[in-house]
Amino acid sequence: MMRKPTKREALIGGISLAVTIALSLLIIQHRSYIDQIAEWGYFGCFFINVLTNGTFILPGFGIVITFTLGGVLNPAIVGAVAGIGEAIGATGAYFTGYAGRGLFRDSNSGLYLRFSNIIGRHGSKAIFFVSAVLSPFFYPFAVFLGMVRFGWVRFFLATWAGRTAKSMVLAYLGYFGLRSILQWLGLDI
Repeated sequence: MMRKPTKREALIGGISLAVTIALSLLIIQHRSYIDQIAEWGYFGCFFINVLTNGTFILPGFGIVITFTLGGVLNPAIVGAVAGIGEAIGATGAYFTGYAGRGLFRDSNSGLYLRFSNIIGRHGSKAIFFVSAVLSPFFYPFAVFLGMVRFGWVRFFLATWAGRTAKSMVLAYLGYFGLRSILQWLGLDI
């Protein structure tokens, strides 16, 4: 049985959906400028990761930027900056689910009950794991966590930790891999 969302839930969901759509349109319309943002260094890494994790458009682009900038900048800083940017971007998906709870939730659904049980048992560990792996399922997973009213602070901290771990690995892969290739080609970094 579905319940009608409260005014607060509808407002949060409407704002989250509007921001997601606006960011998606911005990315699509200004794709050529995204490469220039990467030249902004750490700030560009942060900004691109907020944008690409706040939408479902070009999610792999943040990964490419993190890998590439890890090869030419300090990989530890690139990983940390990318991780916090990705966590901030992911909050849009969380709040979309938070507001859409009354519209999409069917508490009698087997899938809903199964995921609720997993989150109830494993909570932050599950979020850390899903956010730490390269997976296209994180966006819908974050929406679901908002729907089941998983605590926002716990969601953010577990997402930040998982995304930072993943970004550190990517940045160091870029540092060792990309730097080696550029040096082999005789290009000085």
